[in-house]
Amino acid sequence: MDDALSAALAQLAAGERLSAAVAEGAVAAILDGLAGEDEAAKLLTALAQGGETADELEGAVRAVRARMIPFRTTGDRPAIDTCGTGGDRSGTLNLSTGAAVIVCACGARVIKHGNRAASSRSGSTDVLEALGVAITVDHDRSRRCLDELGITYLHAPAFHPGLARVAPVRRRLPFRTLMNLVGPLANPASPRFQVVGCPDPDRARLMAGVLARLGHIERALVVTGEDGLDEVTLAGQTQALLIERGSITPMILGPGNFGLPRTSAQTIQVENALESAARLRLAFQGERGPARDYLVANAATALWTMGTHTLMEGARAAEAALDQGAVARLVERWALLCPATREAQA
Repeated sequence: MDDALSAALAQLAAGERLSAAVAEGAVAAILDGLAGEDEAAKLLTALAQGGETADELEGAVRAVRARMIPFRTTGDRPAIDTCGTGGDRSGTLNLSTGAAVIVCACGARVIKHGNRAASSRSGSTDVLEALGVAITVDHDRSRRCLDELGITYLHAPAFHPGLARVAPVRRRLPFRTLMNLVGPLANPASPRFQVVGCPDPDRARLMAGVLARLGHIERALVVTGEDGLDEVTLAGQTQALLIERGSITPMILGPGNFGLPRTSAQTIQVENALESAARLRLAFQGERGPARDYLVANAATALWTMGTHTLMEGARAAEAALDQGAVARLVERWALLCPATREAQA
């Protein structure tokens, strides 16, 4: 076993928490292939059982970001990411991915980071493929999507080779781990704006603390639905943490902030990526109902985070983009520029 990982496990076994440097060394050993799946599982389990600290999360994020393949963009136009942690067990359709498309249709630049499902029914990668968008495209094609459409998708394994060593461990463990928190904090494009969903208020505070330490973040929001949704919920209140210039400000959002009705998240549950894509298509084509309302609320939150709209203005802009067909047309253009295989859409 790698010395750094061995030392970290010994500290955790003794009831001690890890410094950012020690956590970075332990996670680096896993990413570099210096530890097996059993050792990686032990570390993630020990961290989860003790409750991860901000230093431990920061160290893990720095280890991942130091090894990622950066995604270089052209121009200086700011961008936003809507990547969440997943793992809320809600079984809802892919709200953050759907909201990202709507946000782009409203005129914002979007660099969506994500992966296949690890602890949910449908990951961002899965639903985009079901919508007809290929995700394993080369970096030049990804840049072309961003330049021509204003949106692109960065499939995490293409930019974080080391995370492939962690994926089997994440699937094997029956609980959310530190790596659920790392992914949203390691977008290869380092966008200046971000909305992060996290189903657990304590871990949401951890993520906000680390976002405040990341130098590239201009403004970000971490959201937790009171029903445990790792998105903005319409079932009640959403706890939000605004990160701006290194400071963290707590906020409360509710359906009334968007001019939308209170609606249970159970109304937008799906069985798999194909069903999620089907419901997204209907919403993109202007169908009214719970799916549309949840997408509108989350898109409006992203527009507000970028500072271009109030929450109410963002909701109305999102509805207009849906009703006028801008969202459906954007998805069609994206699928033409980066077509997925028929097998992925089946």
